[in-house]
Amino acid sequence: MCYYHAMSLEFLELEFIDSITSILKRTRALESKYLAQFSLTCFHTRYLTYLYLNKQMTMAALTEAIGVDKANTTRAVKDLISKGYIEKVGEGERRYMLKLSKTGEAVARELKKHIKEIVDKALKDFSQEEVNNLQKLTHKFMIGVRDAGN
Repeated sequence: MCYYHAMSLEFLELEFIDSITSILKRTRALESKYLAQFSLTCFHTRYLTYLYLNKQMTMAALTEAIGVDKANTTRAVKDLISKGYIEKVGEGERRYMLKLSKTGEAVARELKKHIKEIVDKALKDFSQEEVNNLQKLTHKFMIGVRDAGN
């Protein structure tokens, strides 16, 4: 491979990573601004989303689904309980399920709607075929990144 071709590939790789980083930063900024009205941060959204989609989960299942350590889940859940977004269901200190409160459900629905609006705006100039290809490629890329870490 010639030197210039190798350099252009490195530049494309760097540009790709910069683009991904930029998308994440802009998305987080939009999300943070929206979440402030609920006294929440981006840290909380995954917990709300998983409980919204799964109705009830154990602390261990929530930790595994999100892919973080137990300490992060414990902090997030404690915070969300104190804010009235999550409730414990069941008996005892160790044998309980977590679920969204009515307020938590309402916020999760609003968050889902807000995210859909952002995605719809971002994809407004895409054809359905381009949207489908983006979904497939993003999924393939995520698997590749996951596997690269193993």
